[in-house]
Amino acid sequence: MWLEARTTAAQREVIHKVTGEAFALAQTAFKEAGGERKLQEALQYASLTLSSQGIVVSQVELRSAIEKAYLEYKAKIKAVLATEEQPNEEAAQAAAKEAVSSLAAQVTAILSQATGTDTTTSTPEPEKVSNTVAQATISNE
Repeated sequence: MWLEARTTAAQREVIHKVTGEAFALAQTAFKEAGGERKLQEALQYASLTLSSQGIVVSQVELRSAIEKAYLEYKAKIKAVLATEEQPNEEAAQAAAKEAVSSLAAQVTAILSQATGTDTTTSTPEPEKVSNTVAQATISNE
């Protein structure tokens, strides 16, 4: 990369900081302007700021650094939006518990109806064993 070949690490750090500032300035101060106008304002700010510090960088390299700042900004925004769209874990767990509780209540009601254990149905009494069967068993001994 041109910047790496012609600048020191400290100068590159300053260049990336200044181009990040230039992008931020263009986004906020010129938010109603179109993309090309924002880019021109960012380029002008970065060029003037860097030249005042004795760092000379071509317009192409400045544009590349500003575009990089823009892409990093978009990636961060996308990540934030994706995170916000994810359902809250606590809310999801509460909804799942509610669904399980509702399902359990429905299963209990169905089982109660199927086994006849609800309060509206009387339970049948057990059948009585006749005395004749018991006597026959005793007399065979």
